[in-house]
Amino acid sequence: MTTHRITKGFDLRLAGGPERTLVDAAEPALVAVETAEFAGIKPKVLVKEGDKVTTGQPLFLDKVDREVVFCSPVTGTVKEVVYGARRFLQRVVVENAAANGGSEEFAAAIQPGSDREALRKSLKNAGLWHLFVERPVGKLARGDDAPAAIFINGMDSAPLAADPAFLVAGRKSHVQRGIDVLKQLTDGSVYLALAAAGSDQSDLRDLNGVEVHDFDGPHPSGLVGTHINSIRPLKTGETALTLRVQDVARLGEWAETGRYPAHIVVGLGGSAAPSKGYFKTRHGAPVAVLNGGQAIAGDVRVIDGNVLHGRAIDADGALGFRTATISVIPEGTDQRDLFGWALPQPGKLSFHRSVMSWLKPKKDYVVDARINGGVRPIVNLGSWEQVTPLDIYPTFLCRAIQANDIEEAIKLGLLEVTEEDVALCTFVDPCKIDVGEVVRAGLDMYEKEA
Repeated sequence: MTTHRITKGFDLRLAGGPERTLVDAAEPALVAVETAEFAGIKPKVLVKEGDKVTTGQPLFLDKVDREVVFCSPVTGTVKEVVYGARRFLQRVVVENAAANGGSEEFAAAIQPGSDREALRKSLKNAGLWHLFVERPVGKLARGDDAPAAIFINGMDSAPLAADPAFLVAGRKSHVQRGIDVLKQLTDGSVYLALAAAGSDQSDLRDLNGVEVHDFDGPHPSGLVGTHINSIRPLKTGETALTLRVQDVARLGEWAETGRYPAHIVVGLGGSAAPSKGYFKTRHGAPVAVLNGGQAIAGDVRVIDGNVLHGRAIDADGALGFRTATISVIPEGTDQRDLFGWALPQPGKLSFHRSVMSWLKPKKDYVVDARINGGVRPIVNLGSWEQVTPLDIYPTFLCRAIQANDIEEAIKLGLLEVTEEDVALCTFVDPCKIDVGEVVRAGLDMYEKEA
């Protein structure tokens, strides 16, 4: 076992982390399977309003790869098919029969294929292929080439993030079965990254067929981009599949039963969260099921994911297919700070020493969603480099992307990062640049040209 020590980075100590208690949420009356979570797909709806569907039945497919389907997490009736601009499918809403005392039925079982090609097809037809994220582009895996390696993330150093080890507690057999499935997909190694001082990891340290690596240090030590860079950097032309340990457990559950794994465990936290803890529910359920069926009220921002790289959703929005964390923080509407940055403000969290939070490194802070200033031209102050453990120059990388110089961007490390890897740069940047947005534009440009 190898321990990797990350020295560059910054931990955001935020108040309101999820408490380590697991509660079974009530069955949701409605679920919504949305397309916004899956960048790059071209959905084609397979059902219409009034249709009866079963758990695991495909609701829509991806026209780029028509074998990739997205399935219903409940048995019930299609209530609504919602389209956006240019008839682009936004969501399919299904009434849950189990919420009204009805019984649950499952779609026909799909077993893992015996060889690599058959396994890939089985995963796509079962609605599970989008558990994988392909590097370097950071999107749904495309093509039929075998990945050079598979990276499993068993830790998360982001603020308020759910603990992956807690999410799979008691599911060792499912995780092991999932690893057996993954080994069929690659001729390379399967790597598992764990926190060096993490708790509840005993079941994850004696798994077969996986190479365990420990990571220690501040965020982004828990990101898969950091793990790839430290364990096995990708060579030109290589790809890798990445997924989280809770996704491996879902694969294992499917491989053992042949049934669609519709249930997820979600950690709810944040200073404005009405309750804090872990909840077992179905993907697509409204966020309200985490609050006893009541919508989260007030001037708050509900984030699907962590506060650095999450996706803002409505207070009555739906949990995503890959949701593991819901963060709720104050929005900060109409709030103003007297004299702004001109005061030391010891009660505020900041990476920069002009704010006195560095005097209390162990304090948990309450933050809101304000950016505290307007966008300014990029000024190279070295802040980005201080929180980036990868061997890249993020400032010059962003400049190359904005100049549409894709060849220079690749030389500067474009293929080593995705949005989440540079989210911390956005937080520490005094110029208020959305670095992740710039990197995504560069990756999209690379994908188009490649």
